Amino acid sequence: MNNKKHLIIMLLLLTSCQKHNIYFDTKTQKVISCNDIPISSFSIENDSIKPDGFPYEAAMLFKWEGNVHLIPSSFSFDSIPKEYISTKGGLIYKSKVKLNPNCRYTIEKSGNGLSPCIIKIWINSKGYVYKTTHPVCIKNEGVPKEWINK
Repeated sequence: MNNKKHLIIMLLLLTSCQKHNIYFDTKTQKVISCNDIPISSFSIENDSIKPDGFPYEAAMLFKWEGNVHLIPSSFSFDSIPKEYISTKGGLIYKSKVKLNPNCRYTIEKSGNGLSPCIIKIWINSKGYVYKTTHPVCIKNEGVPKEWINK
């Protein structure tokens, strides 16, 4: 009987080790969950530095505050649902999200006790994402080596 309990606990632990795998579809300009896990919270940070050495903007954190059964598994920065409450620099941010042209951003999806997924996107001069580290669903095992010390 004791072995059965251990086996059940091990199976639960193994199946709960999912990730928040997300990717960015440059054709639809959407962040999409690979495994249909609702995107209940995420952050986005502009990695680019202005010529004066300061960052362009503070990171933004988004958290779903609406009906938990309606949390989407994809979204576009052009039309983020109003149920996402966003904060920027610790203050509630009510303006529409506008990605700065010619910048690079890091998007992190984490929470619910799952391992985080980190992707990067590059914005062209017209404000559209033209390149990403995750154009399709791929495994994201932590931070890629090339991002360290950059």
